[in-house]
Amino acid sequence: MPDLTDSPNPLCRLGLIILLVVAVYGNTLNHGFVWDDTDIIVHNTLLDNLGNIPQFFLSEDKVSAATGYYRPLTYISFALDRAIWGLNPLGFTITNLVLHILVALLFYAVIAALFTKERLAFVAAMIFAVHPLAGETVNFHAGGRNTLLCASFALLSLLLYTKGKYVLAIVCFTCAIFSKEFALLLPLVFLFHDYRLQQKKVRFSAYSPYFITIICYLALRSFAVQQANFLETIRFSKQLWLTPYLVVRYLLNMIYPFQLKVMYDESTTISICILCLLVVILLAGSVFMYRRDKELSFSAYWFLLFLLPVVNIIPLVSNSLIADRYAYFSLMGFALGMATLICKADRRVATAVTIILCTGYALADVRQNNVWKDDETLFTRMANDAPEMFIGYRNLGLYYYNRGDMAHAERYLAIACSKPDIPPLFLTGAASIFVEANMLDKAEELLLNSLKQDSANPEPYVLLKMIYEQKGNKQLADSYLSKAREVIPAFEVEVARMAEVFCREGEKFIAEHNYISAKNIVWRALLAKPDFVPALTDMGRLGYEQDDFATATRYLENALALDPSNSAAKSTLSLVHQKQAKPTGSREK
Repeated sequence: MPDLTDSPNPLCRLGLIILLVVAVYGNTLNHGFVWDDTDIIVHNTLLDNLGNIPQFFLSEDKVSAATGYYRPLTYISFALDRAIWGLNPLGFTITNLVLHILVALLFYAVIAALFTKERLAFVAAMIFAVHPLAGETVNFHAGGRNTLLCASFALLSLLLYTKGKYVLAIVCFTCAIFSKEFALLLPLVFLFHDYRLQQKKVRFSAYSPYFITIICYLALRSFAVQQANFLETIRFSKQLWLTPYLVVRYLLNMIYPFQLKVMYDESTTISICILCLLVVILLAGSVFMYRRDKELSFSAYWFLLFLLPVVNIIPLVSNSLIADRYAYFSLMGFALGMATLICKADRRVATAVTIILCTGYALADVRQNNVWKDDETLFTRMANDAPEMFIGYRNLGLYYYNRGDMAHAERYLAIACSKPDIPPLFLTGAASIFVEANMLDKAEELLLNSLKQDSANPEPYVLLKMIYEQKGNKQLADSYLSKAREVIPAFEVEVARMAEVFCREGEKFIAEHNYISAKNIVWRALLAKPDFVPALTDMGRLGYEQDDFATATRYLENALALDPSNSAAKSTLSLVHQKQAKPTGSREK
């Protein structure tokens, strides 16, 4: 058996890592955009022009709502991809794949520099490069790009730091934190390197440039995000008892990565969490006993350090407590620990174990990659992975709704609405779709459930009033209007405000050419306030954009009947008439 772990030429090792990654992820090149890619990449008008790059430094990372994240370099990378590839997902896939290869090569270089053991570095990099847990980060454009960029810059910063090139290390550290918040932990790695690996006398003044950079980052961030004060967003979870369980769960996923999920529905008990705490204590004790082994102690430190942000110490803005992409950094620590144990064996044994591991990982990767091919495949797997959660079924329902397949949309939305974790706002949104499909009984049921959870939302009252009026029950319709006025002060003002919010959201969707989402949200504005001129005008604009001139004319004429001086309705109606007057097949110049 050839000794792959002890090749005398480092370039051969690097080439083998590259070839292996390309082989493992080659079947992703025909994948499309999935999940949050649609909002973050496809419909993000800021990415249309590289001249918008300065705005990324003053913009919050958003999907459909504010997230509190600030990652301008990630959006710059998306803008560059858009400039090169347009909206061809192949280009974005290639970029993610190149970045993962770069991370694996830099990981190799860092381990070789820290411990001067090429063989160890090679085995660790091979394990990391093809480990299935990294697959979600590589496959998910919107969800993985920030981690890939951050890891690339963070490892490069650490490599430069070990070589004494501190100015360049600070530059790369800055790029890392502007890619993702994980890199804020990097100075603690520098500290471990100096104190534990190099056994230097620690002088905290040496780290001051990094803290100055962090302060500048926080200052810029404060202008960009809605929750401006970073410290106010840091609060400890009320379920800290889950932390040991999550640590063990991630570790088990790394040890046996052949049953990974795209959505984890994690339920546990105090007893299991106590058992997991004992396991964590046992592992910590083992590391302490072997603390003289620098490779093992560094791997354990890295693994635990980069799990801290994602093990529920500070609550995550996420549908699930666990996601494979959250553990991408920690996976490096695990890979180093595995490589350290493997390299303690005879070289032939180490080679055999490395080949078996990487072969098993590669086969699992190829299979798991197929899950990310398109939205339908991904959301179906999501629903199967977490059948008691609403998110997979809701995503499937909206997927079919956006394609005009109302039968499937209604089926999956109904399942989503039956799940205990569905928020009341999603119940109301689903109800509006059922109203559109004239399934009034189903809509009524969802709206009543929504009111039980959140009686301060004016939309359910408005929809229930409309439903009961359509059913001919004016007394019940009036009772819900009266109830709304009792529960919500200035109810009519709140309804008008809600309609304005819906219109702004709809106008954003129109600008992004996301006409199906625009129609749904503007239609909800009209349900709330049927004579709302901005909503009528927006529906007219939608008709114009989609060449539905009859619909456009009807809504715009209604708007002008209510407000004859409305300039937006006038100009759009004029465009409708001009477009109607053009002969078939003519092109606008």
